Formats: sequence, C-alpha cells, structure tokens
Amino acid sequence: MKFMNFRNYLLFIAPALLIYLLFFAGPIFSGLYYGFTDWNGFSFKADWVGLENFREAFRDPLLLTALKNMAILSATVIVLQHSASILLAVLLDQKVKGIVWMRAVIFFPVILNTVVIGYVWSYMYAPMVGFLPKFFAAIGLEGLAGLDWLGDPGLAIYAIAFVMVWQYTGYSMMIYLAGLQSVSGEIYEASSIDGAGPWNKFWRVTLPLLIPSIIVNTVLSVIGCMKMFEHVFIMTQGGPANSTQTFGIMIYQYAFKTSQMGYGTAMAMILSVMILAVTFVQIKLLSRLEVAN
Repeated sequence: MKFMNFRNYLLFIAPALLIYLLFFAGPIFSGLYYGFTDWNGFSFKADWVGLENFREAFRDPLLLTALKNMAILSATVIVLQHSASILLAVLLDQKVKGIVWMRAVIFFPVILNTVVIGYVWSYMYAPMVGFLPKFFAAIGLEGLAGLDWLGDPGLAIYAIAFVMVWQYTGYSMMIYLAGLQSVSGEIYEASSIDGAGPWNKFWRVTLPLLIPSIIVNTVLSVIGCMKMFEHVFIMTQGGPANSTQTFGIMIYQYAFKTSQMGYGTAMAMILSVMILAVTFVQIKLLSRLEVAN
C-alpha cells in the first residue's frame, strides 16, 4: 500500500520534475562543464581548457569596471530605496480610508515588465524631447534640462539606479510594512509613558525592530544589483564608455555576441559564487547587528 502511494506521488510530480530537469537542473550542470571548455555555442566540439577561462576572466579589465559599477548601484539603491521605502511604510502604516489603494499604487511599478520600463524611462531621459528635460526646463532648472542622463558616463549609472529605485521601492515598502505590523502596539504605549516623542520612537523602537526586514531588503537589493541586466541592456547596453557595464551585460556580450560561450559561462559561474559569498557575509554581519540591538 505504501509503495502504491509513493508511486502515485511520483507520478503526480513527474511532469514538474521533468520540466525542472530539462530547463533548470540540466543547464546548470551543463554550464558547470562548459565553463571549463572553449565551446563557441554552435559546434558540437568543445575542447577542455581547464581553468584558463577563469584566469582570463580575472585578467579582464572589464571585470573591475563591472565590480565598480555593481558597488555604485548597490550603494545608491540601498540608500535611496531603503530610505524611501521605510518612510513610506511608516506613513502608510495607518488604518484610514483608501490606505490600501495608496499601497497598491506605490507597489504597482513592481509588477510592470522591466523591458517596458526600460524603454519608457529611456524616452523620459531623452535629451530635449524627453519628459524630464521638459519638466526641468518648465520649472526653470535649465542646467538639469540640458543634461544627457544616459549619454554622460558620469551620470548614466545613477540614472539607471534611480529607475531601479522607482520600480522596486514598493516591494521593499511592503516588507517593511509587514515588519511594522508585527510590532505590538504595547511597545509604543510603553515608550509614550516613558516620555518618548515620535522621533525617539522611530530611532529607539521602530528602527531596531525593523532590522530583520532591513536584512531581507538589503540582501535582495544587493543580489538584484549584482544580477542587473534588463535595465542596462535596454537603456544603455553597458555604455557609454562601459560606464554602466555589469556582469550580466558582460556575460551576454561574450556568450552571444562574440560566441565565447565557454568564457561567458565561466563569467556566470564567477558571478554565482560572488552572489553566494556576498549574501553569506551580509547575513552574518546584519544578523550580528540584530543581536546587538
């Protein structure tokens, strides 16, 4: 009887398991192999080159550029997105009419297609004809109106970071909102009795209790910045002058534009290891902060 039940369970999950093996597990394990070869992505021949792809990757000057851009993206997104999302979560943690609709409006960009967002913001940033230059000109900020946001190597990475903040602030806000709603009202009542004002309540009660949510949001933000591809691909393709070059764009260019599939796969493996390492370090450091508070 137990065997029959097990067989029925196996038959039930077999289609999903087959799809997983074909489209997820299969490419992962084949990628582990091709990362050590010179495969071009088309031929059936793939010569084993050992660690040569990885040695070449660490000598690649674009690797340092991608790391620098990743750090800029991560720092900008963490500061702006988390500041805005915590503020919005505190403001929207109210029981008033229409509050659910306000939360939905702020969350709405999260569910939009990233490719569509990339094209829309590319038009909004467009010099002279875009919405932002026209808006800045209308309010008298001619200096900002004349900037080429995506064409200036010093501005492009920050312009993309702002789009990411705009799109994902609603997601971070929902995580912080869930954290706020798990806080007992008795804690705030006790702090009020002790004479704490709104500002002290935020710094001494709200923020420390939000540390678990901060950990989750920080890890997700950094991983998202490390994997960044769609926004950059649509808006700048890594330019101008590699000022928005990311690991995702590098992997795409090497694997599909120059037919260095083995080298591109090695880059993807390096990125995966980096994401695991950075995530582990973040969780450890932020967990210590949570314990300290």
